[in-house]
Amino acid sequence: MSEDQWSGLAASTRDLVGVRIERTHPLDIYWLRAADGAPGLLFRGIDPVRVPYQLPKPRGLILEVGEGQNGLEARMYLRAPDDRDVFLTLCHDVIEWSASDETRALSTASVFRRLSHWHSLMTRARTTAMESNEVRGLIGELRILEDLMDRHGLEAALQSWVAPDDHPQDFALDHRLIEVKTRLAGSRSSVQVSSLEQLATAHLPLFLMVLEVVRSEADGALSLNGFCDRLAVRARGHGVSVEDALQCALLKRGYIRQDAYDSDAYRVTGLAAFEVRAGFPRLVRSGVDARISQARYQVELTQIGEFEVDAKVLLD
Repeated sequence: MSEDQWSGLAASTRDLVGVRIERTHPLDIYWLRAADGAPGLLFRGIDPVRVPYQLPKPRGLILEVGEGQNGLEARMYLRAPDDRDVFLTLCHDVIEWSASDETRALSTASVFRRLSHWHSLMTRARTTAMESNEVRGLIGELRILEDLMDRHGLEAALQSWVAPDDHPQDFALDHRLIEVKTRLAGSRSSVQVSSLEQLATAHLPLFLMVLEVVRSEADGALSLNGFCDRLAVRARGHGVSVEDALQCALLKRGYIRQDAYDSDAYRVTGLAAFEVRAGFPRLVRSGVDARISQARYQVELTQIGEFEVDAKVLLD
């Protein structure tokens, strides 16, 4: 993430200290330091009509709206010094999110909508880009999400995507749970299980779905940003609330748009699914020593052919 924008601003005991952000944006934006030294962000020229009646309340922040030197403005300050890196990430994200709007009115609405998405993420949002394997993992989830949208509708598919809410598995449908793994073509034929809960069955049948992807520049290949953009366009056609639900889920899943996510595009070259039933090789909490609190392990795909099922049927 970018360097600390407040390090060069000396606090004043009487006045706000700020420096304008030099970039194309419908609003006038300033990095800000309050009289008590708290870092902040100032949006000038906001449209009063687009300010929500109830302001968003992102955890650990103070958000104020009031009259300023040149009309209505919004000020945002960090309350918890330990969250400074996350706050900087939030600021860049909100600026980027609202920059593409054509008018001050639309940009004002985008600022407050994005702050609503950040409502509960201040203490757990990531401040660094995902590693390549994490990017591929999210791409795999989004590809399955798209397939579920085609079969069950956009809103139902979004509701079934439970990974953003820290569920042990990625999707919870009415009659089954699905854990998605994505592997790079040509790599070792195995997948990593990241916890003792991930392949633990409960009240619903559990299936492991494995996507194989390859880096490609061919038509149809998409980067992580490309996948998210395509989903956003699709959600936008269903209204603001649906688009917000998608964006909030992506944010909770760790996705904040970054140029780094444009570097590699992928296309899916294979899809397989396995039923996690009696005899499936796995480690679950009920089967290990209670003194083992966590475990990661590899499952060899070439050794579980007896558990393979029709992947496409699972999505119906």
